[in-house]
Amino acid sequence: MRIALKYIEIVRQRGKKGLTLKRVYKNILNRELFLMAYANLYANAGATTVGIDPKDTVDGMSIKRIDKLIKRLRRRRYHWKATRRTRIPKKNSNKKRPLGIPTWNDKLLEEVLRIVLSSYYEGQFSSHSHGFRKQRGCHTALQEIQYTWTGTRWFIEGDIKGCFDNINHDVILELIGQKIQDRSLLKLLKGMLKAGYIENGTYYNTYSGTPQGGVLSPLLSNIVLHELDSYVEQELIPNYTSGKMKRRNPEYNRLNVAMTYAKQKGQIAKYERLREQKRNIPSQVTNDGDYRRLRYVRYADDFLLGFIGTREEAEQIKRKLDQFLKTLKLEMSAEKTLITHATTEHARFLGYEITIAQDNHRLTKDYKRQHKVKRRSINGSVIFLIPKDVINEQSRIFNRNGKVACRPYLIRCSDFEIVLNYGIEFQGLANYYALAHNISSLYKVKYHYTMSLAKTLAAKHRKSVRWAYRKYKRKSGYGVICFVVEVRSGDNSGKIHRAQFGNKPLRRQKTAVINDRKAELYRSGNELISRLLADRCELCGSNDDVQGHHVRKLKDVKEKYQGRKQIPKWVQFMTSRNRKVVFVCHSCHVNIHNGDYDSRKVESRLTGEPYDTETVKYGSEGACWKSVPLNLN
Repeated sequence: MRIALKYIEIVRQRGKKGLTLKRVYKNILNRELFLMAYANLYANAGATTVGIDPKDTVDGMSIKRIDKLIKRLRRRRYHWKATRRTRIPKKNSNKKRPLGIPTWNDKLLEEVLRIVLSSYYEGQFSSHSHGFRKQRGCHTALQEIQYTWTGTRWFIEGDIKGCFDNINHDVILELIGQKIQDRSLLKLLKGMLKAGYIENGTYYNTYSGTPQGGVLSPLLSNIVLHELDSYVEQELIPNYTSGKMKRRNPEYNRLNVAMTYAKQKGQIAKYERLREQKRNIPSQVTNDGDYRRLRYVRYADDFLLGFIGTREEAEQIKRKLDQFLKTLKLEMSAEKTLITHATTEHARFLGYEITIAQDNHRLTKDYKRQHKVKRRSINGSVIFLIPKDVINEQSRIFNRNGKVACRPYLIRCSDFEIVLNYGIEFQGLANYYALAHNISSLYKVKYHYTMSLAKTLAAKHRKSVRWAYRKYKRKSGYGVICFVVEVRSGDNSGKIHRAQFGNKPLRRQKTAVINDRKAELYRSGNELISRLLADRCELCGSNDDVQGHHVRKLKDVKEKYQGRKQIPKWVQFMTSRNRKVVFVCHSCHVNIHNGDYDSRKVESRLTGEPYDTETVKYGSEGACWKSVPLNLN
């Protein structure tokens, strides 16, 4: 991997310095890059999804297959296949959006291009861009608003009409060609963009848009929309930013002086009356003509601008944005691009409602001053709210005929899986809205989740809802009433696994925590790659045409063979290691798919012990092995 890692580092450094890149096509013809791409993609749920060619899937992946793909690229004989298009429903809408499903070879090549191009462009992208980037997301975009948009007067909600479907191919290739001087690479990218798609058995040409569903689509859209980021940062923000601070309000100063005289003369009633008047007027001139501020943040094709100025100037900014997007051959959505007053209305961005606080009666003590006077504490602060329609929609998920109902499709699952499913789903919703100031409104949603969970458990055991509460209701370490199911591990370790629902209180978090690992542009996948490069069947030890047998979900395999007396060796191999792939010879692979695997003894390459009695557990580097009893649970 050293050659590939060294090349990626060179590309990253050139990108940071803004230098051009050459001979990219020649350098991507490297087996190590394809192995890295394979390690990044093989575990994804969509890796086994079939495109237009049912034979072109991740199943059967091998070194020979990679070498054959590189050979076709080297001879300039690689042709992109059309994607299989399907329609998936849009959130909060009756409409559907198109989703393209490429074949595995196309997906693998796209990942190689993504690794290289993202290494180059990541250092050039704007700090205000948060979509489809490592260590960035919805929460980081919202936090930027929270920390830097204090005192905003107008929100300009921006949305690009059909952005991913309408991005012009010539614009994409022209922008990439300005930085990467490689005709072969541009020709390869053009072939991907023009490959077309098949929907309902009919082939359609693609004249615009990035291939949605493809690995490279988010990066290509970011490359184009980076021009919008640059325009806002270099043109609009400097032109609509002026002044160091707002002028003091003369009326506010006059009341301060009057209060001082009243206090000196002992006129307490007058002092209190003047102080009440002062609290109801701003300390600074709100419409100061010499003070302007424009701020900007973008996530994918949704962007938001915060402006301190007049409504007329906000309209000018909106028109200029529309005119600039036309140079990129894009169009702003008239329905979704709105100008919102920050203190009296709510702007919608990334599923949150955003407003600016205005309450003259919320006071706090100012310890920085000598006399510790009270002052208005929240005026001008950014407030995040969960929209009411989100609360109502989430509360109605389980409703049937106006009442909370169970989930029939979960009744066949174990109690552990039922509670775990509800817990993960609700906690994901709570985690996303952790920045909201009214997060307590999710207790209404939690009530509906809890009732549905209790009814599902009761229906499974044919008991009453009261029985479900008595059996599974517990008090968590946070002092919250929750549902808990505990199961003991089937091996000799005696480890207890716990599924919980509602065990954490709904409290607002001031900061968002990104749980991803330290920002990287690739995953090494050392263990997977070393197994593939070993070129040895992990079941019988043969070296005859070794290839990977993949499954979509390991959970489905465990459930299928759970409780059987005779479990195939390849199933034991996968479940004991918790791996979705086993590298086998051609003969074993055919037998696995035909369902007549010969049950040959599966032996450890290090210990020589059969896997049907004991299993080997991988360590961090594959060097720490430990024999433990086989367990499919």
